[in-house]
Amino acid sequence: MYRCVVARQRAFRKLGGSIRGHSHRRVKRNVRMNCYLTGIGLAAMVSATLAGGAIAPACSLILWNANDQAVVAARTMDLYIDDQPRLVFLPRGIARRGLSEGDAAEWTSKYASTVLTALDFATSDGMNEAGLSAHLLYLHDAEHEPADQRPGLSNLLWPQFVLDNFSTVAEALEGLKKVRIVSVAAHGREWPLHLSIADAGGDSAVIEFVKGKTVIHHGKDVTVMTNEPPLEEQLTNLKRYKMFGGTLPMPGDIDPMSRFVRASSYLKTLPKPADTAEAIGHLAGVVRNVAVPFGAVDTSGGDSADAWPTRWTSVSDHSHKVYYVMPVNSPNVFWVDFAKLKPEGTDILALMPSEAGLSGEVSAKFKPLGPVSKAFPPTL
Repeated sequence: MYRCVVARQRAFRKLGGSIRGHSHRRVKRNVRMNCYLTGIGLAAMVSATLAGGAIAPACSLILWNANDQAVVAARTMDLYIDDQPRLVFLPRGIARRGLSEGDAAEWTSKYASTVLTALDFATSDGMNEAGLSAHLLYLHDAEHEPADQRPGLSNLLWPQFVLDNFSTVAEALEGLKKVRIVSVAAHGREWPLHLSIADAGGDSAVIEFVKGKTVIHHGKDVTVMTNEPPLEEQLTNLKRYKMFGGTLPMPGDIDPMSRFVRASSYLKTLPKPADTAEAIGHLAGVVRNVAVPFGAVDTSGGDSADAWPTRWTSVSDHSHKVYYVMPVNSPNVFWVDFAKLKPEGTDILALMPSEAGLSGEVSAKFKPLGPVSKAFPPTL
């Protein structure tokens, strides 16, 4: 421990004590984890962190595939700005390009999907008619692969590519080998991201880009994802806590590593549900415990400047093909049942989750957004 403290002090001194705000919090988090894992290389790590700019915790995902009622996944969307989400139903047959320039992937959607979009430029979350879900979360340290001969796919359309083309996790992982994910700037900045996918059979995967290489965690035991550090380090850290063989009590702050431990702990102790409604209710209770309230203070180091609040929560019922939305500004829950929509429709349909009075099944409230010939979200 002494060597860890000394190394940390040297790392901060090397930077002339210039760490403030977001970066200060990020450095402390990384130094803490690095002390546990290796105890070396802190100065280099701190320098790399500051070069990456401001960072904040954002989003949590939990998959419950170990009950007898339904395979269900819940996620929070935590963001420093209002993502102005649209709930969009995308029929089959939409032609897309993965990038606006260069050698881009091209495809026509094979499956209909219901998605939540962000700022009209990204698909952030959704599920398709086959019961495959895709969830895009922030990962500050994402470092993409170098250019090669594969066609490019924007990371902002990464979930949509999966939902349009595949019915299972295994299919998606095989298909994604044929494209290269490219970080695309939008809203004045780039968005480093990682992706979680799950299917109706309970299979799951998390795909990340770490030090320029694709890292895939695949299997039914891949059930929790938050943000930095990458999943491998999250799993190593998890072993320090009582429910997973360690000695530490469950943490209560909003740091991504703490949310990962808390979600994993509560998921492990969920009781057997009596029906699908209870399965969804139990999981919703877990995801509420990792949501970030507005004004929350990140106790890992300083003020609340980088506490990204939860904007909305979604629940995907893969078994019954129902997609639930829980906006933070409403006490109501509403959902879309795929059985009530035509997968081969001629129009893209949408509604705003902020619309007053939304409750229950809302497929009848969708309004045309545009023809299937005009892809949405658009290619950037």
